[in-house]
Amino acid sequence: MNQSPDDRGGMLRYDQLATRVYSERRMPEGTRDLILALGWVTLRDPRRHDPTVTTWQRTREVLNADNKRMWQLVAADAPRYEPDWEAGPHGCRAPMVRVDRLCGKSTSLGFAEFDPATGWLTHWAFCSRPRCRKYAKPILERAEGSKSRAPEAIPNTGGLLPLFFSWNWEAKYHKAAELIHTIHGWEPPSYGLSADEWPEAPGQEKPKAFPKLRLIASDGEVVARQGPTLVGADRV
Repeated sequence: MNQSPDDRGGMLRYDQLATRVYSERRMPEGTRDLILALGWVTLRDPRRHDPTVTTWQRTREVLNADNKRMWQLVAADAPRYEPDWEAGPHGCRAPMVRVDRLCGKSTSLGFAEFDPATGWLTHWAFCSRPRCRKYAKPILERAEGSKSRAPEAIPNTGGLLPLFFSWNWEAKYHKAAELIHTIHGWEPPSYGLSADEWPEAPGQEKPKAFPKLRLIASDGEVVARQGPTLVGADRV
C-alpha cells in the first residue's frame, strides 16, 4: 500500500515519541498510556483529520476510558512534590556503636526536617534510650524552623505530559484538581510545569528535553485538524 508523505511523516514522529516514552524510566503506566494514545490519535490514527471528532474524544475511545478516567490521568501528572512516605523511619534511626546498622527500636520522638536546598522533607524518629536521644539532639536543633527557612519544594512527581505536548497544561491541571480530589488545591510550582525545567535534585533523574507535539484546543478540548508538527522544546 502506498503511503502519503503525511503518513510517512506521522509514522516517523510517532516512532520517535514512542521511543522516548519507553526510555523514560520515571513514566507511570497511566501517563505512558495517555501520551502514547494522544500521539497515536494525532499522528497515526486513520481518523486524525476527521473534523467531527476531537482528539480528546478519540483518545477516550482508544483508551476505552470515560471522562473521569481521562481527568484522573491528567491529575496524576500534575507537577508537585510528593514526600516518599514509604521511606519514612521504621524504628529508631540512631546508628549502633559497634554494628553497621540503625538502632531500629520502637520510637517515642519524631519530627520533620526540610532540606535547605530542595525543600524536601525528611522524617526522623528515635527511641527513648539516652544514647539515641543524644544522637538526635543536634538533628532536632537543626530541624527546628527548617520549614520556614526552606525554599518551595522542588517537584518530584508529574510534569511529563508537557515534555511531549504543547498545550495549556496549567488550565488542564487546575480543572483536573477541581474534578479529582487527589490533587485538591493544586497550584503550579514556580519551577515550571514541565519536568525538564526543574532543578536537579539528589537522587532524581532529570529527563531529557524532547520535541513537542503542538495540540490545538477549541472550547477547552483538543481538536484534530492538520497533523501536528514537532516543535523544538526551546521554541515552546
